[in-house]
Amino acid sequence: MSFANRLLLLCFSLLLGACSTVDFEAPKEASFANVDTSDTRLGRGLGPIREARHPESGFSPLFLGVDALSARLLSIGLAEKTLDVQYYLVGNDPIGAVFFDALLKAADRGVRVRLLIDDIGTLEIEHQLAPLNSHPNLELRLFNPFASRNSRGLDAWDLFRLSRRMHNKTLIADQELLIFGGRNIASEYFAANPAYNFGDIDAAAVGTVAKDASVMFDRYWNDRYSIPYEHLVGDDGEAESLAELREELQTKTRGLIGSPYAKLVQSRAVAMSDIHAEEYLWSPYKLVYDNPDKALSDASKPEEKLSYSLSRLASRATSELFVISPYFVPRKTGIEWLSGIAERGVQVNVLTNGLAANDHLIVYGGYAPARKPLLRKGVNFYELRGDVTMEGTEASDLTDADSKLHGKAFVVDHRYMFIGSFNWDPRSANLNTEMGVVIDNSEFASSFTEEMYSALEELAYSVYLEGNSLRWRTNNDGVAQVFTKEPESGWWKRFTAKLTRLLPIRGQL
Repeated sequence: MSFANRLLLLCFSLLLGACSTVDFEAPKEASFANVDTSDTRLGRGLGPIREARHPESGFSPLFLGVDALSARLLSIGLAEKTLDVQYYLVGNDPIGAVFFDALLKAADRGVRVRLLIDDIGTLEIEHQLAPLNSHPNLELRLFNPFASRNSRGLDAWDLFRLSRRMHNKTLIADQELLIFGGRNIASEYFAANPAYNFGDIDAAAVGTVAKDASVMFDRYWNDRYSIPYEHLVGDDGEAESLAELREELQTKTRGLIGSPYAKLVQSRAVAMSDIHAEEYLWSPYKLVYDNPDKALSDASKPEEKLSYSLSRLASRATSELFVISPYFVPRKTGIEWLSGIAERGVQVNVLTNGLAANDHLIVYGGYAPARKPLLRKGVNFYELRGDVTMEGTEASDLTDADSKLHGKAFVVDHRYMFIGSFNWDPRSANLNTEMGVVIDNSEFASSFTEEMYSALEELAYSVYLEGNSLRWRTNNDGVAQVFTKEPESGWWKRFTAKLTRLLPIRGQL
């Protein structure tokens, strides 16, 4: 469920009236990533390479869901001293269970696990949090938490605070191996959901960037809005024991054991386990992220916002700007800004979800009005089709599941490529905290862009204007098709999508 949908549920809650509060000033113990990991497997293998290649870092893209899961489980399995884990969402499903089970096994080995989760999506896993936190080697903190743990509608009076979330996605093993990108931890992000699956973009990274990410994690972990779980529940938080949680996690993952999907995940993790520096793309880079204060304040300095860094980079485009964003909602100033880039002769291409592939009609309602003014300025739009088969679902035998775009990236002049958690929408720009990495590598950026463009003809609708009317063109088995209305959608869905444009919540999208 999207943040916008969760917010609407809060707005219509009948449980208003109580004013529970979170004590953000309660003392807590600070901790940091500066643990000596030079004697770990990753430290011995990657530390000398990191020092030799500084200031560059090595990057390896993770496009397939199976590979992205394998990389995470491998990183957790290789850690010997520290794991720093930061996510917006962990699902109450088999993949979430696999993830928590892997973290617990790392903690069992003596690894210090620091787990930071945004609190907007924890209701369904609330019963798992206290037993997780009870492990002596695992510490859980929730970012900007609800005060009322099991009756969250009671916090609806505090919507200004609760509308601002931590959207970062980061996993760091022994301060040497980093996984980052757009994926949360749930089945649909790893080609394992029978209903729908996301196309997404992650990367594994080694080198100095992992140390930089550790500094970022410390900043969030020790921030006043990251609350130790025990501060929120007191003595009432251990209704389920750690042993019961382990049994629940095993039950949830039982269906995966021995499946072709699990075998592929395991084989890919084995293939990745022998880390060779030459297999990574070594490049100059810049880790960019929001000041965590952005989540609770409008007073952050512009230069401390990720959107400031990314807009400066995009504004420097001289030939081409290729944007991939599942939720693309430019407001008036954004339309004017992109129009200005296009008017300089820069080719601006945008890939986002079409109506059939969009999982949030409210977001689509925010995006749709921007098409005509930007098309008139020469911006190209590509909308993902809803009937495409998501690559990687063959292993899970879920090729009939719906496909949706969730990857967040953009490429400037076939040279600079951003991968991270940032959507081109008001929420990412102004309300959520975000993170990502800008990679300066022409080979990487050009290869990615060319592969995406070659796939768009079959995977997406090209949107264009005929007079003042929108048209959608695609290719089906070599035959061109043109649609005069949003493809793969009935009149009711189109009507509902248009109706959402009237809602005064554009800034929350």
